[in-house]
Amino acid sequence: MNILTTRSYKGETDWCAIANLIDACEAVDRLGEEVSATELKLILDAPKLDQARDVQLWEDGNYKLIGLSLLDLPDSPAEIDACLWFYVHPNLRSEGLEKDIIKWGEKRLREVAKERNLPAKLRTYSREDKTDEIMLLKKQGFEVDRYFWTMARSLAEPIPTPEFPADFALTHVSGEEDIQPWVEMFNQSFIDHWNHHDLTAESVRYWMQDANYQPELDLILCPVN
Repeated sequence: MNILTTRSYKGETDWCAIANLIDACEAVDRLGEEVSATELKLILDAPKLDQARDVQLWEDGNYKLIGLSLLDLPDSPAEIDACLWFYVHPNLRSEGLEKDIIKWGEKRLREVAKERNLPAKLRTYSREDKTDEIMLLKKQGFEVDRYFWTMARSLAEPIPTPEFPADFALTHVSGEEDIQPWVEMFNQSFIDHWNHHDLTAESVRYWMQDANYQPELDLILCPVN
């Protein structure tokens, strides 16, 4: 019988164990297109995240990390559209831990809904080939309401050179002066997208601090002065 304990995220001291858990999941699930370990670390350490209440870790009797969950709570004036991200070690799956994680997410979301006095909805993500997980989610009351497709293009043929209007030039984000216009453009471009939540300049500044951020790949089209 496994004896499990739960606790909050402690920051950098937990990161090695979290990376090991993600690696174990990656080896079995081949996550690929999903959130990478580096991206997850940025999410966990983001200023807007309440690390003490919106992240939960599960450990076994030997203090080994075997489960991780994060409740993402975007700001919204009308409804709390929360997303539950979670990882369970492959050796401990289908033994009840997933249900405990979902119950934790539901309980935490009810607390937030009461604090903000807003209706709330809990979402999570899965993949079509993770049939056991999908079945478990359905048994817990989840319903499919959106599909996403990953598309690919062969590089055997060259990519055509893009053509822009004569008074515009392709460049990249060069600093603080580009952040606010970029945020406004992004939000207006995706305002009609499913489950859109406005991005903030604060969030963009935080992600740009990442050591792996490459401004030369952050392209923008600007009018020529």
